Amino acid sequence: MRPLRLLALGVLTFLLAAGARAQGTSGLHFGFEGGVSYPQGDTKDFFDNGWHGGALLVWNPPVIPVGLRVDGAYHKLDASDAAGSIGSAKIFAGTADVVVGFRAILLKPYFFGGVGYYRLDFSDSSFPSMSNDDTQNETGWNAGAGVSISLRNIDLIIEARYHSIGSGDRFEFVPVSIGLVF
Repeated sequence: MRPLRLLALGVLTFLLAAGARAQGTSGLHFGFEGGVSYPQGDTKDFFDNGWHGGALLVWNPPVIPVGLRVDGAYHKLDASDAAGSIGSAKIFAGTADVVVGFRAILLKPYFFGGVGYYRLDFSDSSFPSMSNDDTQNETGWNAGAGVSISLRNIDLIIEARYHSIGSGDRFEFVPVSIGLVF
Protein backbone atom coordinates (compact mmCIF):
# COMPACT_ATOMS: atom_id res chain seq x y z
CA MET A 1 0.00 0.00 0.00
CA ARG A 2 2.86 2.40 0.81
CA PRO A 3 4.48 2.11 -2.68
CA LEU A 4 1.12 2.98 -4.28
CA ARG A 5 0.89 6.16 -2.18
CA LEU A 6 4.44 7.13 -3.12
CA LEU A 7 3.67 6.56 -6.79
CA ALA A 8 0.49 8.66 -6.54
CA LEU A 9 2.41 11.42 -4.76
CA GLY A 10 5.12 11.31 -7.45
CA VAL A 11 2.59 11.55 -10.28
CA LEU A 12 0.78 14.44 -8.55
CA THR A 13 4.09 16.29 -8.03
CA PHE A 14 4.97 15.81 -11.72
CA LEU A 15 1.58 17.14 -12.84
CA LEU A 16 1.84 20.18 -10.60
CA ALA A 17 5.38 20.95 -11.75
CA ALA A 18 4.46 20.54 -15.43
CA GLY A 19 1.57 22.95 -15.03
CA ALA A 20 3.77 25.50 -13.29
CA ARG A 21 6.00 26.01 -16.37
CA ALA A 22 3.23 27.06 -18.72
CA GLN A 23 0.99 30.12 -19.17
CA GLY A 24 -0.28 30.02 -15.59
CA THR A 25 3.12 30.95 -14.18
CA SER A 26 3.76 34.45 -12.97
CA GLY A 27 5.05 36.95 -15.47
CA LEU A 28 4.08 38.31 -18.85
CA HIS A 29 2.91 35.93 -21.59
CA PHE A 30 1.69 36.52 -25.15
CA GLY A 31 -0.45 34.48 -27.49
CA PHE A 32 -2.79 34.41 -30.44
CA GLU A 33 -6.22 32.94 -31.08
CA GLY A 34 -8.93 32.61 -33.68
CA GLY A 35 -12.23 30.93 -34.32
CA VAL A 36 -15.93 31.41 -35.05
CA SER A 37 -18.01 34.42 -33.98
CA TYR A 38 -21.73 33.85 -33.29
CA PRO A 39 -24.13 36.84 -33.30
CA GLN A 40 -26.54 36.99 -30.34
CA GLY A 41 -29.82 38.76 -29.52
CA ASP A 42 -31.09 41.18 -32.16
CA THR A 43 -27.70 41.06 -33.88
CA LYS A 44 -28.42 37.54 -35.15
CA ASP A 45 -31.45 38.88 -37.03
CA PHE A 46 -29.09 40.93 -39.19
CA PHE A 47 -25.85 38.93 -39.31
CA ASP A 48 -24.73 35.33 -39.86
CA ASN A 49 -21.88 33.55 -38.10
CA GLY A 50 -18.45 34.92 -38.88
CA TRP A 51 -14.81 34.49 -37.96
CA HIS A 52 -12.16 36.25 -35.89
CA GLY A 53 -8.48 36.37 -35.07
CA GLY A 54 -6.42 38.22 -32.53
CA ALA A 55 -3.51 38.53 -30.14
CA LEU A 56 -3.34 38.71 -26.35
CA LEU A 57 -1.05 39.61 -23.47
CA VAL A 58 -1.48 38.05 -20.03
CA TRP A 59 0.19 39.17 -16.81
CA ASN A 60 0.02 36.85 -13.80
CA PRO A 61 1.35 38.21 -10.51
CA PRO A 62 3.14 35.76 -8.23
CA VAL A 63 1.16 33.54 -5.85
CA ILE A 64 -2.45 34.78 -6.33
CA PRO A 65 -4.78 33.16 -8.94
CA VAL A 66 -5.81 36.51 -10.44
CA GLY A 67 -4.22 38.05 -13.51
CA LEU A 68 -4.73 40.79 -16.09
CA ARG A 69 -5.23 40.30 -19.80
CA VAL A 70 -5.34 42.62 -22.81
CA ASP A 71 -6.74 41.41 -26.15
CA GLY A 72 -6.81 42.90 -29.64
CA ALA A 73 -9.08 41.15 -32.16
CA TYR A 74 -10.70 41.52 -35.57
CA HIS A 75 -14.16 39.99 -36.16
CA LYS A 76 -16.11 39.78 -39.42
CA LEU A 77 -19.79 38.88 -39.66
CA ASP A 78 -21.57 38.75 -43.01
CA ALA A 79 -25.05 40.23 -43.33
CA SER A 80 -27.88 37.72 -43.08
CA ASP A 81 -29.88 36.89 -46.21
CA ALA A 82 -33.01 37.28 -44.07
CA ALA A 83 -32.04 40.89 -43.32
CA GLY A 84 -32.37 41.68 -47.02
CA SER A 85 -29.00 43.36 -47.31
CA ILE A 86 -25.61 42.40 -48.54
CA GLY A 87 -22.55 43.50 -46.68
CA SER A 88 -20.84 42.82 -43.41
CA ALA A 89 -19.91 44.04 -39.97
CA LYS A 90 -16.22 44.36 -39.21
CA ILE A 91 -15.35 44.78 -35.55
CA PHE A 92 -11.97 45.85 -34.22
CA ALA A 93 -11.96 45.08 -30.49
CA GLY A 94 -9.57 46.03 -27.73
CA THR A 95 -10.43 44.59 -24.32
CA ALA A 96 -8.91 44.67 -20.84
CA ASP A 97 -9.94 41.86 -18.51
CA VAL A 98 -9.38 40.43 -15.06
CA VAL A 99 -8.67 36.67 -15.23
CA VAL A 100 -9.35 34.29 -12.34
CA GLY A 101 -8.26 30.67 -12.58
CA PHE A 102 -6.25 27.74 -11.35
CA ARG A 103 -2.53 27.56 -12.09
CA ALA A 104 -1.04 24.38 -10.67
CA ILE A 105 -2.72 21.70 -12.79
CA LEU A 106 -2.38 20.59 -16.40
CA LEU A 107 -6.01 21.38 -17.24
CA LYS A 108 -6.63 24.92 -15.96
CA PRO A 109 -10.17 26.35 -16.09
CA TYR A 110 -10.44 30.15 -15.93
CA PHE A 111 -13.01 32.94 -16.01
CA PHE A 112 -12.51 36.48 -17.23
CA GLY A 113 -14.38 39.71 -17.75
CA GLY A 114 -13.81 43.37 -18.34
CA VAL A 115 -14.33 46.37 -20.55
CA GLY A 116 -13.60 47.05 -24.19
CA TYR A 117 -13.33 49.67 -26.87
CA TYR A 118 -14.80 48.64 -30.22
CA ARG A 119 -14.76 50.05 -33.73
CA LEU A 120 -17.74 48.78 -35.72
CA ASP A 121 -17.61 49.19 -39.47
CA PHE A 122 -20.86 48.35 -41.27
CA SER A 123 -21.12 48.00 -45.03
CA ASP A 124 -24.61 48.04 -46.55
CA SER A 125 -26.20 46.96 -43.30
CA SER A 126 -29.49 47.94 -41.78
CA PHE A 127 -28.58 47.10 -38.17
CA PRO A 128 -30.82 49.28 -35.94
CA SER A 129 -27.98 51.00 -34.06
CA MET A 130 -26.70 52.49 -37.30
CA SER A 131 -27.43 56.15 -37.80
CA ASN A 132 -26.21 57.65 -41.06
CA ASP A 133 -22.62 56.74 -40.25
CA ASP A 134 -21.23 53.38 -41.37
CA THR A 135 -18.50 53.44 -38.70
CA GLN A 136 -19.02 53.69 -34.95
CA ASN A 137 -16.62 53.77 -32.01
CA GLU A 138 -18.29 52.27 -28.95
CA THR A 139 -17.49 50.99 -25.49
CA GLY A 140 -18.79 47.71 -24.14
CA TRP A 141 -18.12 44.82 -21.83
CA ASN A 142 -17.24 41.16 -22.16
CA ALA A 143 -17.19 38.06 -19.98
CA GLY A 144 -16.21 34.49 -20.66
CA ALA A 145 -14.71 31.21 -19.60
CA GLY A 146 -12.08 28.90 -20.95
CA VAL A 147 -9.70 26.10 -20.29
CA SER A 148 -5.94 26.12 -20.70
CA ILE A 149 -4.16 22.85 -21.45
CA SER A 150 -0.43 22.73 -20.69
CA LEU A 151 1.75 21.41 -23.52
CA ARG A 152 5.26 21.79 -22.06
CA ASN A 153 6.10 25.53 -22.26
CA ILE A 154 3.05 26.39 -24.39
CA ASP A 155 -0.60 26.42 -23.37
CA LEU A 156 -3.45 25.52 -25.70
CA ILE A 157 -6.49 27.64 -24.83
CA ILE A 158 -10.11 27.03 -25.70
CA GLU A 159 -12.59 29.70 -24.67
CA ALA A 160 -15.86 31.50 -25.32
CA ARG A 161 -16.79 35.04 -24.35
CA TYR A 162 -19.84 37.23 -24.64
CA HIS A 163 -19.43 40.80 -25.99
CA SER A 164 -22.08 43.48 -25.51
CA ILE A 165 -21.31 46.71 -27.38
CA GLY A 166 -22.93 50.14 -27.35
CA SER A 167 -25.91 51.73 -25.74
CA GLY A 168 -29.52 51.46 -26.85
CA ASP A 169 -29.55 48.78 -29.54
CA ARG A 170 -26.76 46.49 -28.39
CA PHE A 171 -24.42 44.71 -30.81
CA GLU A 172 -23.90 41.28 -29.22
CA PHE A 173 -21.80 38.30 -30.25
CA VAL A 174 -19.95 35.30 -28.82
CA PRO A 175 -16.58 34.34 -30.27
CA VAL A 176 -15.46 30.75 -29.61
CA SER A 177 -11.68 30.61 -29.85
CA ILE A 178 -8.75 28.28 -29.88
CA GLY A 179 -5.23 29.59 -29.44
CA LEU A 180 -1.71 29.29 -28.10
CA VAL A 181 -0.09 31.17 -25.20
CA PHE A 182 3.70 31.25 -24.79
